[in-house]
Amino acid sequence: MIRIATFLITVFLAVPIAAQSREIKVAAVEFAAKSPGFEVNLPGIMDAVTAAAKNGAKLIVLPEGVTTGFAYVDAKSLMPYADTVPGKTTALISKITQQYNVYVVVGMMERDPITKQIHNAAVLIGPKGYIGKYHKNTLATGEGVAITPGKLGFPVFDTEIGRIGLVICFDDTNLQNLLLPVLRGADIVAQPIGSNKMASIYAASYTNHSTMANISTAVSWMGSNVISANSTGSEGFGKVQIDFFDGASSIWDNSGKRLISAPLSTPANPTKPQTIYATINLDKKSAQKEYWFKHRRPELYQDINSYRYPDDGAATYAPKQVSAALIQYEPKLGQVDENYKRVDQLIRERSGVFNLTVLPFNSFLGPVRLNKDNIAQYAEELNGKSYQLAAGLAKKYSTFVLFSMPEKKDGKYYETAVLFDGTGSQAGLYRKSHLNDSEKNWATAGNDLPIFKTSNFGNIAIMLDDEVRIPELTQMYGIYRADLILVPAAYNQKDYGGPVDIPKGVVQDASNKGMSMWYSIAKYAQAYTLVANYIGGEHQDIGDSAVYALTPEVGYYPPNIAPKKELAHLVDFTTHTNNTVYIDQERLIASRRWDEGAPIALDMNSACFKEWRKNSTSKEICPNSR
Repeated sequence: MIRIATFLITVFLAVPIAAQSREIKVAAVEFAAKSPGFEVNLPGIMDAVTAAAKNGAKLIVLPEGVTTGFAYVDAKSLMPYADTVPGKTTALISKITQQYNVYVVVGMMERDPITKQIHNAAVLIGPKGYIGKYHKNTLATGEGVAITPGKLGFPVFDTEIGRIGLVICFDDTNLQNLLLPVLRGADIVAQPIGSNKMASIYAASYTNHSTMANISTAVSWMGSNVISANSTGSEGFGKVQIDFFDGASSIWDNSGKRLISAPLSTPANPTKPQTIYATINLDKKSAQKEYWFKHRRPELYQDINSYRYPDDGAATYAPKQVSAALIQYEPKLGQVDENYKRVDQLIRERSGVFNLTVLPFNSFLGPVRLNKDNIAQYAEELNGKSYQLAAGLAKKYSTFVLFSMPEKKDGKYYETAVLFDGTGSQAGLYRKSHLNDSEKNWATAGNDLPIFKTSNFGNIAIMLDDEVRIPELTQMYGIYRADLILVPAAYNQKDYGGPVDIPKGVVQDASNKGMSMWYSIAKYAQAYTLVANYIGGEHQDIGDSAVYALTPEVGYYPPNIAPKKELAHLVDFTTHTNNTVYIDQERLIASRRWDEGAPIALDMNSACFKEWRKNSTSKEICPNSR
């Protein structure tokens, strides 16, 4: 019997650990903090954490500022309620984490006993007690009267259940805040939130912003499991103004799929705080993250290290009227003449005046599968047939035209977009800078991220087709002060992206639609994003040509999406007309932590990047590589 038992143990130990799925149950805990307060909130926090631990959750995430609430007008009024880290909060939660062998992320206001500064902190506590903390980097409007921005970088904590990164609420408005923890190796990003809405009768309502709406679309880029825990209930500020927290806490897996959400809490229909649970698989690969990491080009992102003044001379300030025709048609593969005639017909049939026309990717070829064997058949030099056809459309209809084609130049091939003005003259040229695996077999990548300055529209940037999978492009075009981002596409929703899926009621139904990555480009660059896509055909493209606006989640110009048919879809809007919402491009630049973005521009194979990733809780960037 002893020999048999020994044999069985040996066989069991020989089974590779990697073959065992690392599935863990996680929880997002909603809470209605009493504010002002500290001691009064701790018992409820302990009860909620204990209940989640007893229910099997291995990682439990609480909202932002859960120990104190937010009803403070300045640092002096908040100071008596803020805690140190480590301190009483961590000590109490540690008792639970040690007893149940779990991890907890708690959002809290931390006071530094020496400097007297207050930080908005997310604190990670585990089975052995306090592990580490993160300080909020991007502060919401009004928050800076009491809170000091963080200087801890973006730590990622190695734990028995995976690598955990932390961000807090309004951090979501700056894209680099979401990218850095994932680049540093986070399997899970935990996000304490205090997302609120103030009634429109109050002057401060212009600060209304839904973190839950933002993160719902950004997760399709991140390739990480995300747990966002929001507050519920209401708080009073002064004698009159009331803030309402809208709940809707959510959990996503690393494919961007929303696994579960709590109900929306509203003044008319307030919900009681609740805890939601989901199971995530830490061994599951993220196709988007693998693609992003493989195809990103840090050498093109060096300007992320530069401080860009909010009143940048490169920026456009004058309103520009844009009436754009987004051409959506079913192509015949490789048939340039027939496809051109169909495009021309759709434009001719379009009633109404327009001054910009955007064509799909490889505009007159359709989504032909190009390769090194057939590229010579389809590629053309500039001033060739397709180029002249597109220039002719611009002149014929007195409209700017953006079209793209495979280009041959000096024995090399490129995926190229050309912008023509209303006279048919070339106004800009962009060669695709982020090639996919198939394109790398025959094409040469462009090495520039140009911005085309026009008197008609302001600053124009271009992304070609699946370049939308590279979030840094959005970051850079925002920094470069693009007003419009034009996206010629050939998209069938099979390989990446997916529909916008914001928890019900968080935004208007009119804003809860479109393709998640296209939707996020406009928000995170604060640039109107115009997409022209094929419909049908052998590639089974989905159409949905559209314009995406800057702040659709607060109801300002929701996506205008084409119907499911061939047409020149007309969209009308005016740039630089609304400065009454919580964010615009200038505010985005002003709040950007340029001093924290350096790792985004590091070569991922460099010793410096590897050190930054390895020393994942250090606030310094690669001191041993200098």
